[in-house]
Amino acid sequence: MIRLRLLVSLAGLLAGLAAPLAAQSRPRTPQPYFVRGVALDRAGSTKASLYLKDGAIVAVLEAEAPAPAGTRVIEGEGLICLPAFLDAWARQGLNLTPPVKDQDVPPDAQADVAIDMRLANRKGIQPAFRAVRALALTKELTEGWQKSGFGAALIAPGGELLAGTSTLVALREAAMRDLVLREDVFAHAAFGASGPGYPSTLMGFFAQLRQFFLDSQRQLELARRHDEGRPGPRPPFDAELAAGAELVRGEQRLLCEADGMEDFGRWVRLAREFDLELGFIGGREAWRARDELDGRGRALVLTLDWGKEIEDPRPKEDAKKEPAEAAGGEAAAASEAPATPEAAQPAEPVWKYLEPDEVRLERRRLWEEKRDNALRLHERGVAFAFGTGTRKPSELLAGVRTLVKQGLPAEVALRALTLGAAELLGVERRLGTIAAGKDATFTLWRADPLLDEKASVAWSFVDGHAREFPEEKKKEKKEGAQPGEGLDASGAWTLTFEAQGEGVKEAELTLTMGADGVVEGSISLENPMGGARLETRVEGTLDDDELALEFTLEFGEFKLDTALEATLEGDTLEGETEFKMPGMDEPMSQAFTGQRKPR
Repeated sequence: MIRLRLLVSLAGLLAGLAAPLAAQSRPRTPQPYFVRGVALDRAGSTKASLYLKDGAIVAVLEAEAPAPAGTRVIEGEGLICLPAFLDAWARQGLNLTPPVKDQDVPPDAQADVAIDMRLANRKGIQPAFRAVRALALTKELTEGWQKSGFGAALIAPGGELLAGTSTLVALREAAMRDLVLREDVFAHAAFGASGPGYPSTLMGFFAQLRQFFLDSQRQLELARRHDEGRPGPRPPFDAELAAGAELVRGEQRLLCEADGMEDFGRWVRLAREFDLELGFIGGREAWRARDELDGRGRALVLTLDWGKEIEDPRPKEDAKKEPAEAAGGEAAAASEAPATPEAAQPAEPVWKYLEPDEVRLERRRLWEEKRDNALRLHERGVAFAFGTGTRKPSELLAGVRTLVKQGLPAEVALRALTLGAAELLGVERRLGTIAAGKDATFTLWRADPLLDEKASVAWSFVDGHAREFPEEKKKEKKEGAQPGEGLDASGAWTLTFEAQGEGVKEAELTLTMGADGVVEGSISLENPMGGARLETRVEGTLDDDELALEFTLEFGEFKLDTALEATLEGDTLEGETEFKMPGMDEPMSQAFTGQRKPR
């Protein structure tokens, strides 16, 4: 992290190591792998070995089977192998452009009133937008998905009346062209439109959609008459109307954002009028939409975004006293406490509004209804998948664990993340299960990810390309660590290193410190291999005046575990960093100084 010219000779050292690395980094065809003796179920009762070649599972063999020649062996003992999860709706990884509102010649204000409607106002309307043409998956995004067990995601536009079509991609580092699994999967819609002006209300949104679908039907009729040589105007070239025509012909499913019960009904009414094929996203009140889901809206993706949890006002099992009694007990205990100079001072009365118990209970009940939505859907036999939307993959997985804890069968939850999602997205022949002939897209877990919140990914395989995730050890604040009086490491720092033969180098360090001395932040420095600057997270402690930080720098496929120790005095730091180069037995170190920037 610290721009520690960090390899005094990372120019030489890394240059020598990086040359062969650059030639072989991220090949299109993965090397053959043999995953030996891994558990194929969450209970660990069924074990097998997997032979992978050319991005596919060639064979599922007995656990003791010998590894084929020429394969890299990964020991699966103690690990759980599950199909990689599929994110069925992700609103990230795209370079989005707003819809073009005006698409025809402006009317002449001096002319008579026109008898036909302008096609100009397309606010919120861009069904011809294709996510496959605007992919922008970063290393940080794909790593976040992989660390939570995901191997594929539906990258989708959203937030507009007709936002465009989504694309299904594999989640690994590669050229965008190598990641696409399905080009155009669904069209996407929502009751919303960015920008000022009409439409800006629900009534306007609905009218805008109806008008566009009517225009799409007219476009089809004009095209038909023109092809038959009948009288009438030539249909205009209009990519948006062409995309709308696919929807009204039922050639593409429209996935609609709907959380409240009313939105389900609105979309269904629109679908009946224009014969649309529907699906729903979000679905916090989907369990109420019995008729809508039993009809044409079978495709359902739940985001598990229940909003901020409402505290349960009901007493715990071990709480026997009434609130008033408990308050009285606390007051009595306070009166018996030994007096202190601060306590002797008269305190200003503090007034705090407390909601009535009935109101708090009702708010909690409504929140629990949203949380338990998937349980009610399962009881009715409604199939669903899960999607992150704009949230982190780890948050979605935490929500799935909550559902399992509340009673959703773990196998149902697993299917919604794997085969159920693959069926919804049309890739069940390649993804969603582990079997010979399927894509080598799966995850090796250290524990059951549906039951254990501490479960972590050991290996992620996507299209046969492997990525290892070393077990992260949580840093614990050492006992007795305490910042010195008046010392605080928070702020933006400039770190300066004297790199032998290369002059002075700098790194930018940003820290935030809690009252307990725990320090978190990030460090940014120039990439010694060229390209974008390196940036990574740091964490550590301040004990007295001694600052200790740790972080990991990644150069291509290299990972450098780095430790920083320094003495804090006012707005200055002085210390050294220590890091270990790949293939070297002894660590290297480098001195530095740091200066805090003015706040």
